[in-house]
Amino acid sequence: MQWSGGILYRGAAVIALHAAHQSERGDPQSCQRGLIDGASLRMILSDSDLHQQHTPEHDIARLMYELLEQLRCESLAPDDLPGVKQNMANHFLQWAREFADSGLTETNVGILVFTVALTSWSRLTRQPIADDFSDLMESTRAAMSTELGHIFVDLVQAREEQARFIAPSLALANWVARAVATVESTAGASQRKVSRRNGFSLKLHFNSSNAAPPPSATSGSSKAWERSANRYRIFTTRYDREVEAAILVRSAQLEELRQQLDEDLNGRRLNIAKLARIIHQRICHTERLGWAFGQDEGLLDGSRLARLISDPQEHSIFRLEKDQPIIRCAVTFLLDCSGSMKTHSEQTSLMVDALSRAIERAGGESEILGFSTNSWSGGRARRDWARSGKPEDPGRLNEALHIVFKPSAVSWQRGRRGIAALRRHDLFREGIDGEAVAWACGRLRQKAARRKILIVISDGCPMDTATHQENDEYYLDQHLRQVVTSVERSSELEICALGVGLDLGCFYTRRLAIDLSSGVDDFLLGEIAKFFTSHRRHHHARHRSPTMPSSQ
Repeated sequence: MQWSGGILYRGAAVIALHAAHQSERGDPQSCQRGLIDGASLRMILSDSDLHQQHTPEHDIARLMYELLEQLRCESLAPDDLPGVKQNMANHFLQWAREFADSGLTETNVGILVFTVALTSWSRLTRQPIADDFSDLMESTRAAMSTELGHIFVDLVQAREEQARFIAPSLALANWVARAVATVESTAGASQRKVSRRNGFSLKLHFNSSNAAPPPSATSGSSKAWERSANRYRIFTTRYDREVEAAILVRSAQLEELRQQLDEDLNGRRLNIAKLARIIHQRICHTERLGWAFGQDEGLLDGSRLARLISDPQEHSIFRLEKDQPIIRCAVTFLLDCSGSMKTHSEQTSLMVDALSRAIERAGGESEILGFSTNSWSGGRARRDWARSGKPEDPGRLNEALHIVFKPSAVSWQRGRRGIAALRRHDLFREGIDGEAVAWACGRLRQKAARRKILIVISDGCPMDTATHQENDEYYLDQHLRQVVTSVERSSELEICALGVGLDLGCFYTRRLAIDLSSGVDDFLLGEIAKFFTSHRRHHHARHRSPTMPSSQ
């Protein structure tokens, strides 16, 4: 399972999360552990068909019904998995804390839902309620104890059998719905409105999944790949090029494209300073520089005890560790410059320009790369193949083009003209993704940064007409998967992908589908920044180098 972009995946399938407390909050890693542990237990212990047969239609009733079934499953975590229990408890209590801090508990409806939720959690999981929560809900809990006491008893007794649990669960859910309706009808306009002090909200709208998932990229197996013993082949590298973008575009046109990009950026009024702060907070780490001696507090310094004996008024006998915040992070953006990405070029250029500038303001270094082909339909490489007798399974059969829009050694200010070349539409031809990812990784590995992140931006699968026709349509897919899997298993660098309108889960474990139809704004940039700066789960498999291509 993987949590990515506010959606929980099992492989490429989206897992529905309907319980009120199942959302991303606080520390990303803690959130992921609680979410995934709880969702795993729900998948194992809950019959979804049986659950849906009895799901109430009323929003408040369903809110409670979904919460109770999730808490039932979480309460059944085995005792020999204390870490799982703690993860889920931390996750629920973080939700409760944000509920209380939001100010919603100052309303009659809010405190009612809060009290029932906390009481249900405590009864089912046998965990105590914190004193400050108990004080907050004391009067509400006392008022409802007579009506609900026997229902809570029934819930606890039936928690190991879902079929038995449904009746008391529905009884409690419907009671809360009626109580909320009564409160709303009697309070009316007299109910004081409360402005939420954070972004907390309750789930009152339910779809088949917790978020409408984007379409997923699809792939398959390659017979040509199998015939070549899973080894990637290149017919010829004779016409391949690696070139700086500024060389591919006339200087006057590049100035014009940069002016257009600047006008679009100014019109968006993007808050680059705020974006830089988000990135800085998440990539900054501290390094120990040694000790500061002669301090009035800290750890006792044995070498200074003699001073205390000779002068009882001497207090500077302690030492403190000296830490310094350090930014050692390199981020590379690798853009798919195949023909289908042409329609997104204005938005992707805005996006990477803003992110690159923010990364540098945060103290990191950035590089912007792209990949395309020199020709359509194979070009000179395919003509050479035809002249050589058209051997079967030739492998990659086109002229690869790797483009440097902004090298990491050049600041954004000096490299900004090259970024504008992303708007030159005739650079967008076909895409050979696997080789481009390997190329970008090779450049990134040479950086001295402590943390190295590669972000691939694409709207689909590898596409090269000649290679597909003379091998098969999934040959390049297989190579891309091989390269990405090798990188994901290593500890040298991190790799993730932004899918433009598409979930790229068939190639990348860490991925985020983005919607550029409404343009680039601060919210989207913030979500992307949080996504690529979040720490990955560490892989424990041994690192294997990508299979080296062979050429004829």
